[in-house]
Amino acid sequence: MASISRVPPITDRPSSSSILKLTIASALVGFGAVMSFLGAAYLQDVKLLAEAPAAFWAFICGQPLADAMVAPLVLIAGAVSAIVASALLLRPATRLRAATAGLVLFSALAAAGSGYLFGAANRAAVQAPQAIAYLTPPRPMPDFALTNYDGGITRLSDLRGKTVLLFFGYTHCPDICPLALSDMRKVKAALGEDAEKAAFVFISVDGMRDTPEVLRRYVRAFDPSFIGLTGPEQHVRLIALEYGAHFRANRAGASKTYTVDHTADTFVIDAQGRWRLAYGMRTPTDVVVREVRRVIRGS
Repeated sequence: MASISRVPPITDRPSSSSILKLTIASALVGFGAVMSFLGAAYLQDVKLLAEAPAAFWAFICGQPLADAMVAPLVLIAGAVSAIVASALLLRPATRLRAATAGLVLFSALAAAGSGYLFGAANRAAVQAPQAIAYLTPPRPMPDFALTNYDGGITRLSDLRGKTVLLFFGYTHCPDICPLALSDMRKVKAALGEDAEKAAFVFISVDGMRDTPEVLRRYVRAFDPSFIGLTGPEQHVRLIALEYGAHFRANRAGASKTYTVDHTADTFVIDAQGRWRLAYGMRTPTDVVVREVRRVIRGS
């Protein structure tokens, strides 16, 4: 009697490993698409979207990254995720070609990112000379009132009793301002206990875009104790002129995408409200700390 062999039924059900690969690859593709979109939006300075990459990176790293570094790193993250996804999804015969194409794309993005960073560093170096200027005798400064990022009013006189480090900038600044605020954070950390006797103030020169809400997100990302102030352009201009600071918006028509040229010095005002000194961005942190500490201690 002939034996009958049973053939297992053919099924189209994918294996668990295939499902896992597909899930991971889909997540990577989605992540890569989002990162590429955010990176492109950041480069174009699209409102709201432009702020997302910095916030994303701050969430990952625990501290904000200089704006000049955000876009290339986000774009590279998108490219890497796309390369890994292709390696999971494609057949072995086509993986090599896909990986080669991905590496070419990665290299191009890395080169573009390096050029972007190098250009930003050069712009900062050109616009921010290293110098400390002392006022002899110290100059009593007039009071001013501006809107803080909580929607209230802050006056210079409210800070009497503290040494004030004052910087004029704007939140869409691609290079100078994030570097200046990062430097302020370093100065505060290096001051130690003396930092309690100092106030760090960022005054926006771009009141059109820098609403209290925008200013709050931006300034607090560097340090929650930093003070962010904004106000009408002409009012801020009069305040800036008292310190010899200038700014000019490069607007084209009604476009909300523009840069602002501005003075890159930080102004130091003593506890009696007198302007004591100003320093440029490339001034070493230890030099700034030494001079600020002298002002704090009244020497």
